[in-house]
Amino acid sequence: MLETTQYANRFQDQAEVAAYESQEYGVASYSSYVWQWQRPVLAQIVREFQQGRKAPVRLLDFACGTGRVLAHLESLVATAEGVDISENMVALARTKCRQARLSVGDILTQADLLQDKYDLITTFRFLLNVEPELRRRVLAKLRAVIREPDGLLILNVHGNSCSLRHPAILWRRWREQSRPTGAMLNELSPSACRSLLRECGFEVVRQLGFGILPPTLYRTPARKALARVDAFFAGKNACRNCSIDLMFVCRPC
Repeated sequence: MLETTQYANRFQDQAEVAAYESQEYGVASYSSYVWQWQRPVLAQIVREFQQGRKAPVRLLDFACGTGRVLAHLESLVATAEGVDISENMVALARTKCRQARLSVGDILTQADLLQDKYDLITTFRFLLNVEPELRRRVLAKLRAVIREPDGLLILNVHGNSCSLRHPAILWRRWREQSRPTGAMLNELSPSACRSLLRECGFEVVRQLGFGILPPTLYRTPARKALARVDAFFAGKNACRNCSIDLMFVCRPC
């Protein structure tokens, strides 16, 4: 169950949710820059997906958190739903989303949480934070509720082990041995992501990358210059395997 994971338990705490919103996605934070680059790309993918479709698009944002992705996309589709394990996260999402239906619960144990079927499913900043076996179970559940053969899954992995972020993660893991902080330091390579998705019934049709320069440098006065460099390369094919934040666009197979 999702309730047993460190990730799920963390965001049951109101203080953690507030810190996530004000610090992780605070003004000029690294994550806020990444989201700024992702926003137009994500919206364009959704618009292209809808072209030529006769039926209205139903969106599910799984692990919707504070509603960042859902609030951005809800006006682009006919119906939108968000689900998350944290009541505090969803409470914050309700202040941002105007049209979407929001639910709290565990999709692996509460069969009535999800409808059948979804044309479009998004899930951001979830996969990396949970155990490998849980990743497979959640992806299998999402595969069961996505419309065939033309549904679309847009999945985000915010820690590429083949990026310049990797040395900092190795150092932080070493430091955690003597001074544990509970930080989430997971990583996945692009090939590992593709393999996992294929194992769970998804074919990657497009991969995009965002952010090349290490996030630690964004804490320096050079932050704005670094952001201009990363903005230029955001979403470019040449950088898709070395970028820190990865976005996979997938079809059911």
